[in-house]
Amino acid sequence: MCIQSNVNESIVATLTLMSNETEQVDVPASFLPTSGGIESEEPSMPTRVLLSNIAWMLVGNVLYGLSQWGQLVVLAKVGTIEIVGSFALAMAVVLPVLMFSSLSLRSLQVTDYQRTHRFMEYVTLRILTLGVSLAFIVVFGWVAGYTTTVVISTTLIGAAKAVEYVSDILYGSLQQKENMSGIAISMMLRAILSVGALSLGVYRTHSLVWGAACMLVSSALVLIGFDIPKILAVGEFSPETLMSESRLYFRELVTKHGATKLWKLGKAGLPMGFVLMLVSLNLNIPRYFIQRNLGTHELAIFSAIATLLAAGSVATNAAGQAAAPRLAKCFVNRDKRGFSKLLAALVVASLGLGSLGFAGALIFGKQAMAFIYRPEYSAHPDVLVWLMGASGFFYLGSTLGYAVTAVRCFTPQLPLFASAAVTTAIGCIALVPSQGLRGAAVAILVSAVIQCAGSACLLWNSCKRAFNEPVPIVNDRPFLRFQALPR
Repeated sequence: MCIQSNVNESIVATLTLMSNETEQVDVPASFLPTSGGIESEEPSMPTRVLLSNIAWMLVGNVLYGLSQWGQLVVLAKVGTIEIVGSFALAMAVVLPVLMFSSLSLRSLQVTDYQRTHRFMEYVTLRILTLGVSLAFIVVFGWVAGYTTTVVISTTLIGAAKAVEYVSDILYGSLQQKENMSGIAISMMLRAILSVGALSLGVYRTHSLVWGAACMLVSSALVLIGFDIPKILAVGEFSPETLMSESRLYFRELVTKHGATKLWKLGKAGLPMGFVLMLVSLNLNIPRYFIQRNLGTHELAIFSAIATLLAAGSVATNAAGQAAAPRLAKCFVNRDKRGFSKLLAALVVASLGLGSLGFAGALIFGKQAMAFIYRPEYSAHPDVLVWLMGASGFFYLGSTLGYAVTAVRCFTPQLPLFASAAVTTAIGCIALVPSQGLRGAAVAILVSAVIQCAGSACLLWNSCKRAFNEPVPIVNDRPFLRFQALPR
């Protein structure tokens, strides 16, 4: 038995255009089109459940996002500006690597309504790629010439984030069932414990190494103490059943067939892995140029300012994660009205959030930076204004990105985000040496506009092809071709 969502495994309603490799079968009567889309055996949850899911994810993402911001605040309050700069550098090194190794498996898992791959395949591939990533981080640190302390702290921070990525694949199983409360609770626990552990470690030892070690312990506690028991409870599995399933799967894995399926899953996620890496690089490229041209002190200030931009994205991430399964269902069912209505609400919320951030930066920016961090962090209010000006495009691009992923448009995102990253790099090369932190902020703004426009074009083309595809008429009745789920 596999740890999978409770759905019919014989046929899943999905558009033919999404894949050309699976067998085409006739549609049973229960799957004929209706006015609200294709009527499957796993009906869409009511709107109140969607709103409840969004509320849960909003709370979880807000608290988790605040914890990421809170980590910098804690370091600024109890540590030195050099510790803040070292922490920012470690995150800039770790996140692109881990995002690439994630291969966007959670997105593949959530939108895999055909149940092409088993839950254990997602977990195994995630663990393997994380192990390779941590080894790469260690080697990169030594090759780059970082001090031993920086290498150790970066590795520990990478390990703490790697544990979070293990939890992320468990979140995918819960998200597939539209059970967001477990995800949100886990995120809240991790948020509280990570800030507390980091602050305690740095405060007691004045060392980022011990603070990072405490973060790793807190993240592992959430995984072992909450995430794994939760996924077992939701899937109605006992620990003994999980161990039996794991042993059975790993016996299959050593065969050619098991390894081949894992390889195919990795190849499917590779384009989105590159996309996620480019997204992370796009945000971190300015940090590399700042650290090289201006030093750790300026890097700490810029990271503190940029964290306010990232803090606002927690709302768009919460809404996007909660709405992604519903968007995917609407797209598969050709429910154009439902898809458009939900997407429009997300777009309006994203633009409104960006506008509020920009207004707040204009009015309260300098005072807020001095109060939140320390007075030396308020020396560049113009940088905050530029970054908040980019926030509207940044949040809109993120929202459109969730929609593009929901319609399973993966590979075309690669050149888009590559273009955005190249734009950021060129902007930093041209502007950071002469304009300093403001130049980095301008580069981010230009890149956000490009990313937003490109995502809109990809979504438009994907929806146009799907929603305008003519529906064949067989025996005077609408007829759709579906794909059989591989057994």
